[in-house]
Amino acid sequence: MKFALYCRQRGEEEFTRTVVNYLKQQGSDVTVHGNYPSVDGCHECYNTHQDLEMQGPIDFMVSIGGDGSFIDAANIVGDLNIPLVGINTGRIGFLSGIKKENFKECFQLLEQGRFTLEERSLLHVESSEPLPLAHSFVINDITVRATDADAINAITVRAGGRKVNTYWADGLIIATPTGSTAYSMSCGGPILHPRSDVQVLTPIASHSLSVRPIVIPADIELAVEVNSRTGNYSLALDTERLVVPDCISLRIRKEQFYIKTVLFENTDFYDIIREKLLWGLDKRNG
Repeated sequence: MKFALYCRQRGEEEFTRTVVNYLKQQGSDVTVHGNYPSVDGCHECYNTHQDLEMQGPIDFMVSIGGDGSFIDAANIVGDLNIPLVGINTGRIGFLSGIKKENFKECFQLLEQGRFTLEERSLLHVESSEPLPLAHSFVINDITVRATDADAINAITVRAGGRKVNTYWADGLIIATPTGSTAYSMSCGGPILHPRSDVQVLTPIASHSLSVRPIVIPADIELAVEVNSRTGNYSLALDTERLVVPDCISLRIRKEQFYIKTVLFENTDFYDIIREKLLWGLDKRNG
């Protein structure tokens, strides 16, 4: 088997070497992101989507870190159809589900084929004028925010050409089912099962108390226009951020490809939610 490893955080060099050495001992080939060119036993590195594609068939991409590292790894994989596995060395880790101390057991399950693949839908973003974005798709969310703490945005959203609302708010989150447990959830959005074929619009600090998150089918294209007091707004695509003039509008649709994630046997989304959100921690539950 061949693995690609990704980690964006310094401080994980020792653990990364441990993972590489273990995989080498099992007879696997390993390529490591250029962040770690000196990892023992790895003489092959990649930096970009194109690098990864040129290295031939890769069985799994392994991210080491938190959900941010997992998202970065997904951005590199893009449409290459390489399943992602996340080893969580961060905090909550909804996407990076493998515990650091259990990584060997999980790799053994991979070798034995005791897992399933889950497809995660993405959102594709287009702008009315070119923007210097590294990627045009997101696995978690697209966020539009005011650039000034004292300013509010009027954010008009149309779905399939029909007006949804003009949001007077500090911002708006448009999240995938995967991203429903991230920023959207913190702002009161619903938790969506990863296989749900929908997108959710969650306002940030709405100035109208009657406005609530709304779930819209994923195959309906959204159009977003912003009118800001400052003349610009902050746009975030997952971990990538930039300031955009409010004359630039956005069109958002379901991406044509999916990101595949590994789900190990005897584990499902509900197990992850209960563990990460501490559901059921009640003495009445035993």
